[in-house]
Amino acid sequence: MTSLKANSLFRQGMSEFHTWFGLVFGWLLFVIFLTGTLSIFAQELTYWMEPEIRQAPATPLQSVASADKTLRQLAPTADMWMLELPQKRHPDLEVVWRKGNTQLERHLDPGTGRILPVRNTEGGEFFAHFHYELHSGKAGLWLVSLASAVMLAALVSGIVIRKQVFKEFFAFHWRKNWFSAHTMTGVLTLPFVALITYTGLTIVLFLLLPVPQVLYGSAWKGPALIASQNFDRPPVKQPGTLISLTSLLPQAEQELGQGKIAFVRVTHPGDRQAVVTFYRTVDDTVTAMSEKVSFDGVTGQLLGSQHTWTPAVTIYRTLVGLHVARFGGHLIPWLYFIAGLASCVMIATGLIFFTVKRRSRYLRSELTRITYRSIEALNITAVLGSSLACVGYLWGNRLLPTALTDRSSTEITVFFSLWFLSLLHACFRPSLQAWREQTGVFSLLCLGLPVINALTSHVGLIPSLSAGDWLTAGVDLTTLALGLASVIVFRQLTVRIRNTPAGSAATKQERLFSCKTYL
Repeated sequence: MTSLKANSLFRQGMSEFHTWFGLVFGWLLFVIFLTGTLSIFAQELTYWMEPEIRQAPATPLQSVASADKTLRQLAPTADMWMLELPQKRHPDLEVVWRKGNTQLERHLDPGTGRILPVRNTEGGEFFAHFHYELHSGKAGLWLVSLASAVMLAALVSGIVIRKQVFKEFFAFHWRKNWFSAHTMTGVLTLPFVALITYTGLTIVLFLLLPVPQVLYGSAWKGPALIASQNFDRPPVKQPGTLISLTSLLPQAEQELGQGKIAFVRVTHPGDRQAVVTFYRTVDDTVTAMSEKVSFDGVTGQLLGSQHTWTPAVTIYRTLVGLHVARFGGHLIPWLYFIAGLASCVMIATGLIFFTVKRRSRYLRSELTRITYRSIEALNITAVLGSSLACVGYLWGNRLLPTALTDRSSTEITVFFSLWFLSLLHACFRPSLQAWREQTGVFSLLCLGLPVINALTSHVGLIPSLSAGDWLTAGVDLTTLALGLASVIVFRQLTVRIRNTPAGSAATKQERLFSCKTYL
């Protein structure tokens, strides 16, 4: 009897934890999962957001030769050059050079080395950065790590309180209600959510906790530098003629693989102690750690190479690789993307179920009315507001003038402005109407994005498909699919509103809350 009571209390505690922590952190977790899902295709989104970069394909040899020629003209005395060579998922030649505290980057035509006038944008990397630090630096990292820990605990508590769901899932006993949608998508995405949350928490905590600094002291310069063998040399302040980078490329490809070079770094290119390092792509391996080979920048002599790491580094970078999903060609990223969207549905339906289950308690007191109306508004803002902000960010990329000063920051301002407007709208409209209206706006933005892309650039859907440019067309087609899906949701919400009697208690509550609660 005592054990049954203890078990009941334990399950009740798990249920309360799952409910309330799931609600409070669910708003944040939805945004983290949404931007994380988009960041899977950060490279493709960046390519879409830079329509000026549509050049004829070039071989690695042509790309290296073009970048070498241009950098010798622009920055012969720089401290460092970095060449990012065209790859399948980002067919773009980008060069970076640093002199002191100043760092500049340019996009080049890989065939000629001509500098391309590319618009200033954060591209898809904004979603990746927001995913793990919420655009808030270290404070955001801590918040994301806390939310990840709560997510893991919520997974465990959900399994404890709803063990029978697994049986219902595999027996296909699915029901048409918010609870079933939440639990069934939870079971469907359980392996993915557990993997992505655990690996993400490991990565973030490694950046935050002081254990590496304690172990390595002042030698700690980050995991990549500690794990890698260092072949760089300090400058001797004596001029040296840098060897042609194209002459080193065949040797580098012999070490790292034909067509597998992703980056080239040159340290002190005008010095006698210059070092040229070639880095291998990680797009075909789970372990997100680049193999490399280094050469003397003047004589071309091989200085060393690295193809293996310690077991601890291999394990850690494998966790990183499992999280960022750069491997597996197109299949793995798309599986991650679909699983990420399903996880967003799981979180969103859980938030909605919380309010649906407790809606009858609205009339008990003024405090509960304010509390639950606020929860509904925050649900709308977290789910639809963040979604509107993401697609609005892409609209901003096409509509803002290309010559605008600090343009990338303005795109981000568009993102946060739309999110804030969503909050205001959710506060001052009845919740069901707010869900419907914001879903309608999201549908229009998604369906209209390929149109505005075609009107404001030369890389519209039809030209992209004709040119076989699936990286650009894929963004348009995906937004069209999301727009059509949201149209279905919009129509269902419209039918529900029409079927709700105008004088019903629920409708009266909605009017009361939207007009009175926030005034």
